[in-house]
Amino acid sequence: MRGEWCYFKGKFSDKECEELIDHTFMYNPSSATIGIDGKLVQSDFRKSDVWFLSNEQWPELFRTLWELALWANRDWFGFHIERLEYVQVARYEAGGEYKPHQDVFWMTPNDRHRKLSCVIQLSSPEAYTGGDLTFTGVDAHPNAEHLRARGTAAFFPAFTYHAAQPVTSGVRYSLAAWFEGPKWR
Repeated sequence: MRGEWCYFKGKFSDKECEELIDHTFMYNPSSATIGIDGKLVQSDFRKSDVWFLSNEQWPELFRTLWELALWANRDWFGFHIERLEYVQVARYEAGGEYKPHQDVFWMTPNDRHRKLSCVIQLSSPEAYTGGDLTFTGVDAHPNAEHLRARGTAAFFPAFTYHAAQPVTSGVRYSLAAWFEGPKWR
């Protein structure tokens, strides 16, 4: 592994980010949960609404995400990744947050683990305050202003602790994607 994270600043255009946000309004959101199959609800740990998008709904998005993941993985991480099953759009309103957590489920009953995580900033940084994507336990931290730039795609190992800090005003939208591979050994 060459680094603890990498990002592609402004990789998605304003128009693409707006289309993703607008698309979510066609469906009813779910309250965010945590854990395998969303069986655990802890409103004090995670406060947001979410929508799940599939490859059938957004094939171009999935193709772009896969290409970016291969690039990031080749240059930075070197993990065995094989698939991207779905993505999640999250809406964090004032008071919304996701406390420090990992994306890998170590005790998953299947033969896969999330290996590489990606968070894309969909909102304009002027649309909200607070809400920063932060990392815990890393040697160096990415430039917070760059991560807040609309369309930036941040990649990091799924076992890295990260958080969405509390939004203090406005609304923050982000997209999360998880690239899976065989279980860690």
